[in-house]
Amino acid sequence: MRHSILTLTLFACIGGAFINSPAFCYAENSPKWQTGLSFSYLTGDYGEDKNTDIYYWATNVKRYLEKGDITLTVPYLDISSGGATFVGGQVEPISGGDSGSGLGDIILKGRYYAIEQDGPMPFIDLVGSVKFPTADEDKGLGTGEVDFTWMVEAARRLEDEQWIALGEVGYTFVGNPSGFDAQNRWLYSIGLAHELSKQITLSGYIDGRTAIFPGNDDPLSILLIGEYKFRPDLRFDTLLEFGLNDGAPDLGITFGVRNRI
Repeated sequence: MRHSILTLTLFACIGGAFINSPAFCYAENSPKWQTGLSFSYLTGDYGEDKNTDIYYWATNVKRYLEKGDITLTVPYLDISSGGATFVGGQVEPISGGDSGSGLGDIILKGRYYAIEQDGPMPFIDLVGSVKFPTADEDKGLGTGEVDFTWMVEAARRLEDEQWIALGEVGYTFVGNPSGFDAQNRWLYSIGLAHELSKQITLSGYIDGRTAIFPGNDDPLSILLIGEYKFRPDLRFDTLLEFGLNDGAPDLGITFGVRNRI
């Protein structure tokens, strides 16, 4: 089983990763627009007696500005049972939830390219996002409340230009869903990326956040990510997630494609 997972990881990383490109990439080719499609499958028991399977489709449109960008993400969800829901595009365990399929929560994200790398100073981006409660909470697809998130993202090329250190920290102001006790959360990640060639970049992260619902484990995962630049304007992405506790999915895999204009 372990050999199969490692083989899957290798092939998936060669395919690419559907996450925001690190800050050091934002000036490349000076695109005006980017459109993207992705598909994710996540499964885990989240401390319950049976697994919850989640299928997540998303389309997004990004507008590049002189010193930042704005992204609109529209997802569609299918959740097999009531062990988990979504908050701000991330899975959260929830006891006594529901299941169903339909439109997910629409997310609007803005990014400001605050600092470029100069000497010991890394690239730094300031990020803010709002989650609109377009998902049906009666089907377990969301909380039915507006959430706000702010983040600081950093990336620094090391002395060997092919290696990049990555990190982020953020905070989500969580709306209070009916019938549940919810609390705000911290988010963080730290990782390392390696540019194998001009076309392929691989990276790995430790990704975590505090639990929104009391009594749950704080979600903690290992993320293995890859990006394949088929052409300057066309990129294929893959992300593998391995949960380290009951707060995170046991396994998640995402495939995506992005087109820059």
